[in-house]
Amino acid sequence: MQYWFIFNPKSGTRFRQKAAQIEAAAAAQAKLHACEIVLEITTCAGHATELAQQAVAQKVAVVVAVGGDGTVNEVARGLLGSNTALGIVPMGSGNGLARHLGISMNVPAAIERVFGTNKQLVDSALINNIPFFCTAGMGFDAYVAAQFAQQSRRGFATYVQTSLASFWNYQPQEYHFDNQAKRLFTLTFANASQFGNNAYIAPRASMEDGLLDVCQLKPFSALGGLNVAWRLFGKSLDRSAFATIEQYTHLAIQTQQPPLIHYDGESLQLKTNEIHVQIVPKSLWVK
Repeated sequence: MQYWFIFNPKSGTRFRQKAAQIEAAAAAQAKLHACEIVLEITTCAGHATELAQQAVAQKVAVVVAVGGDGTVNEVARGLLGSNTALGIVPMGSGNGLARHLGISMNVPAAIERVFGTNKQLVDSALINNIPFFCTAGMGFDAYVAAQFAQQSRRGFATYVQTSLASFWNYQPQEYHFDNQAKRLFTLTFANASQFGNNAYIAPRASMEDGLLDVCQLKPFSALGGLNVAWRLFGKSLDRSAFATIEQYTHLAIQTQQPPLIHYDGESLQLKTNEIHVQIVPKSLWVK
């Protein structure tokens, strides 16, 4: 039985320090379980997906994404609809999907879980046919994702600094859906419960219910932002006066201009003002 580990050397802030630890822990678990491990390092965008597809073709049991949510997204999209399971060793700035799934941020514990017997079949989702697994959205979170991608340093502190700086420059946008025009600070489509770093945008979201939790966050003042942040990290945003969370299997949105979106933290400027999101039930095995 083979386990493939796909490393993104650009993830997080401590890749070099942890790479040897990951290799050693994986080798120890492989010996314990009489398995073979294959280590692959990505060299460019999209490479992780190509490697995951190769693993599926070779009927590899588990492919482990070593990196952040962007790396997890690339690996997972190569596994969709297959019997090959996704494992995660969190190495990113936020690690939203890993945290939602209850995966330890401790490297040996995460690797031990990968070699365990438990696995579950979960939902994935699409935004304009782009797969995502944790969250996607438009508005402030997409704007911050684009700004964060330009920073030379990664990590939670940099993300917080970028978010605070972005707040003063960002203007809420108008979205048309459900036969209404809505001016929102952000519009988030949540398959999992959080962005990362335990920032819960949709605290009750499940990856096994066949539904997307769609969070509509109304504009707020700087003072209101303190309340939103407190609820975001307190897992109670669904009780905020600024937030409305509704569940959909699919949703069509129109914007005045082609929007900037994010999917699992990766930003993308669309060329259309028609956005379609949908859930894809029971489409990915995860460890």
